[in-house]
Amino acid sequence: KGSVAEIAERAGVVEGTVYSYFPTRQALVMRVVADFYEALIADVESGLRAIRRCEDRLRFLIARHLQVFVQDLGICRLVLSEIRPDPDLYDDGMRALNRRYTNIALGVIKQGIRDGELREDAAPLVLRDLIFGGIEHALWRRLTTGSAARIETLGEQLADAVWLGAGARPRSEVVERLERAVASLERATEAG
Repeated sequence: KGSVAEIAERAGVVEGTVYSYFPTRQALVMRVVADFYEALIADVESGLRAIRRCEDRLRFLIARHLQVFVQDLGICRLVLSEIRPDPDLYDDGMRALNRRYTNIALGVIKQGIRDGELREDAAPLVLRDLIFGGIEHALWRRLTTGSAARIETLGEQLADAVWLGAGARPRSEVVERLERAVASLERATEAG
């Protein structure tokens, strides 16, 4: 929540220089956050190219999101406590960036359903919201209480919850044995 003068001082320039590029503090803040999201989107998309399995892709998304926001708690604080609640800041441009970013997870989820790695009745929007809502809740707690939550553990637990709830279940051995028995009985009936 620094003033433009404080920001200029930290950047080692005079306040007028900042205003020559950004007419308002709001414009400066929005540019910083937009640049942050653009870099994050590029990083996540690049990382996902090397990962094939849906479970691994979801784990990567969750872990990377947590890592990035914890590495830069200032941006995290800015997004969660200043931009999100302010309709003048959380405008169409910010919503579009957020949508672009969260649509990456939505795409992974939809592909996982198509590939049979996630349950076919899984609700993509609910899963996306569960992931980002869970992360946001944990980060908010960290920002407001200063608690040093173990990010790796949090990421694993959230990924486990999503995967255990939505992952396609392999048929149990009992069901497979019953199906073999029924098929054997059917063959015997047809033969006799």
